[in-house]
Amino acid sequence: MTRTVVCSMLPVRHTSTIASTRLATWLAATLRAPLYDSAELSLRESKVDNLLIVNGSTLYCKYLPELAEFVRTSRNVVWVQNDYTLPPPKAKSQAQSPFRAAFNLRGLVPHYWTTCGENSEKTQHSAHVNWNVLGFDKNARRSKHQGSDFFYYGAYRERREQEFRYMAREAGSVTVSSTSDKFLLIPGINLVPPVRTLLTQELSQHGVGIYAQDDRSEDADHFPATRFYEMLSAGLPMCFTPGSVKTLAKYGYDCSRYVLTKDRSLNLLGTRQQFAQEQQFWVEDFEEELRKQVVRLHAELD
Repeated sequence: MTRTVVCSMLPVRHTSTIASTRLATWLAATLRAPLYDSAELSLRESKVDNLLIVNGSTLYCKYLPELAEFVRTSRNVVWVQNDYTLPPPKAKSQAQSPFRAAFNLRGLVPHYWTTCGENSEKTQHSAHVNWNVLGFDKNARRSKHQGSDFFYYGAYRERREQEFRYMAREAGSVTVSSTSDKFLLIPGINLVPPVRTLLTQELSQHGVGIYAQDDRSEDADHFPATRFYEMLSAGLPMCFTPGSVKTLAKYGYDCSRYVLTKDRSLNLLGTRQQFAQEQQFWVEDFEEELRKQVVRLHAELD
């Protein structure tokens, strides 16, 4: 019998808002495979045919030696990637750590199931997979438009700084939920603690969500970010920075009429209900289409 395991490089908490851990939980449940996130996994249970590693930072992975053993012995290794900043170790390197050395020992280029189009043809079993749709919660509480602010949440990325400055300038002021103090260097940004739980409930407390991306997302042919689907599920009306328009159009979302400008920001809060209703036409059965693709990709590994 073919044995598949899913390994999350980050500790899995079922209330976590971290996209990769939610992905790992969903993937294991969909494929009815064991999910590991710590050294409790046993390497002597049985042979592993398919090792699915959900990307994460090695700094926070607590079982790299055990995971390295899986990499050395598994027939198929799949790098499940939902972030272009989290690639697998190189196939050829001067690696010293057990995890990186395992890839070097095999000269291993893993199969990629990835949101980044540029990586989706690395191997025969690699594929372009929109993991970000898992941010959509069909049971989410719809926004009551209780807030009167423009809201952005997420990590600070250097290549996105121009977009951040644009959104703060055009909106007048923006509430940003993040751990990064670098946002404080941008005039017009009010930094608040990151949302840890009950994300869609938090989103419903704000006026208008802002979607921004960096040029790397376009270069890497990256699907719309998780927060696009999170805000859509919460019914939070969205506006977009200009750099987002081309990428979103590629995936069927015409957001050109929702681009944030100074003139539009003056009355956008008043028309947010209309915007939210219009953007509801973007909603599909995202998860079911993803499930079908993943089940097919898994079967093809054999």
